[in-house]
Amino acid sequence: MSGQACDPDKGCWLLSDCEWNELSFTCVHDPILELTPYTGFVYSLIPIFLGIGILGGLGSGMVKRPILNLLLNYPSNIATQVGDSFLFTTTSLNLFFLFFEKHPDIPELPLVNFDICVIFNQAIPLAWSLGALLSQLFPQLAIYLIQLCFLIGATPFLWKFTFRQRQLEQDKRNNKVFVSEKIKTREEMAKETDLDEKLLNKYEEFYVNDHNKIQIKNICFVIGSFIINQTIILMRSNNYNNSIIGLDPCSVENNLIILVLLGANFIYTSLIYWNKRNEEYYKDLVQYRPKHRFFTPRKIFWQYYFAGWLAGFSTGIIGMGGGIIPVAFLLNNKIIAREAAATAAFGSFMISLNSLLQLFLQKTITNEQLLTFIGLGIIGLLVFTKPAYMLMNKYKVGFVVLIVDIIQVANNIISIVALIIINSVLFGFDKLLVYHSHC
Repeated sequence: MSGQACDPDKGCWLLSDCEWNELSFTCVHDPILELTPYTGFVYSLIPIFLGIGILGGLGSGMVKRPILNLLLNYPSNIATQVGDSFLFTTTSLNLFFLFFEKHPDIPELPLVNFDICVIFNQAIPLAWSLGALLSQLFPQLAIYLIQLCFLIGATPFLWKFTFRQRQLEQDKRNNKVFVSEKIKTREEMAKETDLDEKLLNKYEEFYVNDHNKIQIKNICFVIGSFIINQTIILMRSNNYNNSIIGLDPCSVENNLIILVLLGANFIYTSLIYWNKRNEEYYKDLVQYRPKHRFFTPRKIFWQYYFAGWLAGFSTGIIGMGGGIIPVAFLLNNKIIAREAAATAAFGSFMISLNSLLQLFLQKTITNEQLLTFIGLGIIGLLVFTKPAYMLMNKYKVGFVVLIVDIIQVANNIISIVALIIINSVLFGFDKLLVYHSHC
């Protein structure tokens, strides 16, 4: 850890030296992006980890512990900023790819489930903000332990879903399971039902919207939530940025902003909820895909909302979970692996927008360094992710994304345990318990 008081007899972790600064011995990290045989090897791993890891819809947050913290030993603020640049680069480019991917079961439909995305992203920005605020109250050891419990708890579920998905795909190839859903056209509905012209036009509206690769209305709902949340969050002063309206970080008014955030989210989410319920009312009226309802009944909506809330909150407080939780939840709700990963990827992209904003508010890495890290992310997507999508489409092996997730989770479990041991030995266990108050 750069800047950490150190014992010259014990030294510091990789790429750092214990140096005297006229007051005490502290760890001083080598210049970021300094190229040596060791760092060159580690940098070559980054596109591989990013490119393969993004397949599972987990985002690039799973690279932070094993690569940035453990192998490169970047200072905490640098690791966070580099991770944010990776997250935005990979999620935005990956989402662009996914918009043009075909659904494995119904090729006419997009791979991303936009109705589910609308629900997830009503919860994610709010929950991410609250999680990020709470994370400032926790010492490093608490964050490590929560991450470990989270990852260890997720592993058996991922194993279970992997075998279930593999068997399902095998049954499809052997024609034991038929899942192709016939979505009737307007003309077919006119022949088979007694719907009048007005209702047939409404049916066609739903049909056309669902077959669009990019659904503007649903995306606007999601972007609106992001803008509302970030505008209010920027009014509050915290460890990363000053209030845009000049509030003191320790004032009562600064904490009251949280109530404003909750109130604004309640109003906005209520408007979206009733709009989509009304939409599903008309879908029932015109008999459009009756088995696909996410806002009616209410319990369905709240289940998805709670999953999105958990994803955002866990990412805000421990820096991971934005992909694992949605993927696991969707798989449990019988959503196929490819669609689950793609839908979770949309949520990860929205989380990356929050992270990108924080990156520019507290940016300490140079523009050249930022562009280098963005370039590594792009290479990972182009060289590994896109070809992997093509192979999965060709051989119909969507369960591979879950194997990737399990590998990523295992890497992070090992890395977190290693970081706890290394920091305890070099700097003392009590350093992991230090809490830094903002006020």
